[in-house]
Formats: sequence, structure tokens, C-alpha cells
Amino acid sequence: MKILLLHTVRRIILIFLIVVIWGCITPAVKSSVEKDFPVLAEKYRTQAMEYEKSGELRKALQSWEIVSNLIPADGEAAKKTADIKEQILDIADHHFKKGLSYFKNNSIQAARKEFLRALFYNPDHKEALYYVKQKLTGEDCILYEVKKGDTLREIAKKKYNDSQKDFLIAYFNDIGKDAKLEPNTILKLPVLEFTPTKKAVYTGEMAGDNREMAVDVKQMLSKAQVYYRAKNYKEIVSLTEKILEYDPANKNAHNLSNASYYQMGKILSQGKKYQEALEMFNHVEAGYKDIKESIAFVKKQLADTHYINGIKYFTDEELDKAIKEWEITLTLDPHHPKAKKDIENARNLLKKLKEIE
Repeated sequence: MKILLLHTVRRIILIFLIVVIWGCITPAVKSSVEKDFPVLAEKYRTQAMEYEKSGELRKALQSWEIVSNLIPADGEAAKKTADIKEQILDIADHHFKKGLSYFKNNSIQAARKEFLRALFYNPDHKEALYYVKQKLTGEDCILYEVKKGDTLREIAKKKYNDSQKDFLIAYFNDIGKDAKLEPNTILKLPVLEFTPTKKAVYTGEMAGDNREMAVDVKQMLSKAQVYYRAKNYKEIVSLTEKILEYDPANKNAHNLSNASYYQMGKILSQGKKYQEALEMFNHVEAGYKDIKESIAFVKKQLADTHYINGIKYFTDEELDKAIKEWEITLTLDPHHPKAKKDIENARNLLKKLKEIE
């Protein structure tokens, strides 16, 4: 059976290549080929549904597109293709906006994670590509020496276990996706830590109106509300993250997520754990309650802490460390009244010491 199916697939691919090359096909050949389409279409339809269940939307989209190409009049395939495309773009934009929020609040690692999530769902997301390459470069890249016969797809498969990430290697190295690689060439490979979460919002068989999905989301929201009353904020964050992976625009999930991160930030701030508090507040969307003031407060506390650390280093004659501490101070509080002047003084002193040496 497998040999027969393989033979059928090869036969169809060969005939499609002939169509592309010659731009025509005889009625007799067309009739012969089309007899195989329904069986092949059902194979990919089943595959698409399995990918949807596991949350692998990009693979699901590819399978539905194959069904559409095999049977253009298939209404379900056409609708699924359009719906999943829109869903993928929404999810990508959701992660990009979160990343942008983190970036503006100097939470670089959190921003990078969200930008990479955006690129996983939409490799053509220009803004996410720009931030990953231009704004977050440096220690997040590793070097790879090209071996004989290497291609970008093979390197992506080897390093990321996903050949479709070849676009990211090409972008980082300013080369085309189909570029011929010369042995011993050194490529920069961005370090990827993101593995897409499998959707946990689906149970049962696929339904045309997605009723099972809606019920599951509702159950998860109810559970999250129970956790909120019990002040179990970490569990709420876990649940809302899963919901938003499926439905980025879900207002109830956003509200619960904002409230939970806000409360965790307040608790940490009250305990004078300002760095941890800032990380929690950075997850809260702009405009929520007094989040702007809360972030400003913890940043001010952190800025003062780093400024004092700088003074300690300065008095111990560790000028390089003092400068670094004061630079962090300015990052957190650009209008700090003393840090900028102290950096200038420390650099001038370093310069004079080097001249003496």
C-alpha cells in the first residue's frame, strides 16, 4: 500500500512538473491524474486536522492548501485555509506587540522571546525580523562553519530541527535563501529558545463551528477565575497563556493575565524585590490601572540601587565597574541627576591613569 501511494505521489508530482514546464496538459493525461486526487486529498485533509489538534498551525495550513490545490471546489479546504492564515497572522502580531512592549521597558530577553514567537508563526513579519536582527544582536548568536554540501535548509534542520527556519539564517547573514554556500564560510546563527506550545484548548473531534474549542476556552477561563479568587496568580498566567495562543483577542484572558501579573508585581515591590517586580509589571499591558506609575516607581528604586553600587565601586577604585553600574542607572532613569556627570568624571580619571601608566 505504501509503495503504491508513493508511486502515485511521484506520478502526480512528475505530471505537475510537466505542466509547469510546458504550460499545457492533454485531456487524457489530465483525466488519468485526477482519478488519484480524491484519495490524496483525503490523506492531507486528515493530516491537516491532526496538525490543528496539536496546535501546529503552519503545518495545518500547508496541508489544507494541498487539499485546495488538488480539489479547487472543496469549500471546507478553502475556508480552513483562509481562517488559519488569519489566525496565524493574528497570533504573530500579538506576540510582536508583546515583544515591543517588553523592548520599550528594557526587558530584552522577554522581548526577544516574543519576537521569535512572532517569526515562528509568520516568517515574513518584517518588524519582528528587524528587531531580532538590528536591535537584539550580539551574544544571542553562535557561529557555524559551513561544511561541503551544506544548504541553509539542511543547517536549519540540523541546528533548529526545523528546515523552514532557513529564512532566519539567510536574513541574519544578508544572503538569499537559495544562496550557494562555500565550505569554511562562517555563518551567524541566532540562538532560538522558543518552542511553540501545543494547544491545550481542543478536545474531541473537529467540528465545523469549533464548538468544542469554545467550550474548552470557557472552562479554562472559569478555572482561571477560581484561581484569581484564591490569589493563585501563577496558575492563572499559565492558563491565560494557553488561551491567548489560540485566541489572541480574548478580552477575558487579557484581563485576567494583566490582573495576575499586576498583583504579583505589587507583592514583589512591597517586598523590595524590585527587579522581579519590574519583570512582572512588564507583562502588563499599557493603560492597565496605574501600571505606568508602578513601573516608574520600581525603576527609580532600581536606579538608586545601581547608583549606590557605582559609588561603592568608585571608592574601591574599580572604575570600570562603577561606570557600568551608572550606565544601568541611566538606562532605568535617564534623568538621574548625578549618574551622567559621575560617568564623565570616572572616564576622565581612567584616561589620566592610563596616561600616567
